[in-house]
Amino acid sequence: MADSGGLRHVPAGTGMALQPRRASLVARGRRDAAAAATNPHYEQGVLDYAARNLEAAAANFLLAAIQGHAESQYLLSTMYDAGEGVPQDNAAAALWERKAAEQGHAYAQANLSFRHYQAGDFDEAFQWCQRAAHSQLAWAQYNVGLMYRRGEGTVQSDSEAARWYRLAADQGFAEAEAKLADLYCLGRGVPLSDELAATWYGRAARHGNAEAQFQLAQLYSTGQGVEHDYVQSRHWMREAALQGHAQAARELLERGYRDP
Repeated sequence: MADSGGLRHVPAGTGMALQPRRASLVARGRRDAAAAATNPHYEQGVLDYAARNLEAAAANFLLAAIQGHAESQYLLSTMYDAGEGVPQDNAAAALWERKAAEQGHAYAQANLSFRHYQAGDFDEAFQWCQRAAHSQLAWAQYNVGLMYRRGEGTVQSDSEAARWYRLAADQGFAEAEAKLADLYCLGRGVPLSDELAATWYGRAARHGNAEAQFQLAQLYSTGQGVEHDYVQSRHWMREAALQGHAQAARELLERGYRDP
């Protein structure tokens, strides 16, 4: 249950999350409709990207970005970061990312936070991440919680970590649900409660978090916070093992579990 590992680029695993690159365009669910209607270059760029005409998409996003269109600035930064339609260029990615972040673009703010964190500038990382978190971005809220838990860029505070984890967990963010469960299990920043730990591990487990699946299996095995249930313990241990959780795989072998 330790907060191990560093920041991460995709919201999965144990570290800090950063928005995936392509999800911004095709699966993020966020749309800047008003801005799109008033910027034909952005609108055409989205069409080009969907058709996988990446060079044309980047060219149109650039035209819109030069005009100060924040969403285009952000999308252009992700394309430079990935080398999609343009040569991979970290400096150009950072430039356009910052321009979007300074206009209040939450995804750009969170990505800029990650960039500062990678450079070891935790103070700047925390400040930008907190701005994104205040825009109700679940994975940014999780990141703020993680930084409070570790005391990176801010004073260490388990109670603040719990508060930000909960905000993200209430949006169904699996890593935050698992981390909040850890705090209830340890009694850090929240009252010690095996029942609430089991509740949050259960939510994270059902959302596919392998560590939560492993911890939930252990709780079912010992009857902590839940009724002892060998079948449920085996089920969640196997689910974690199937995702590559090494300790869960070892437990399955040691206990001699077999599929029904």
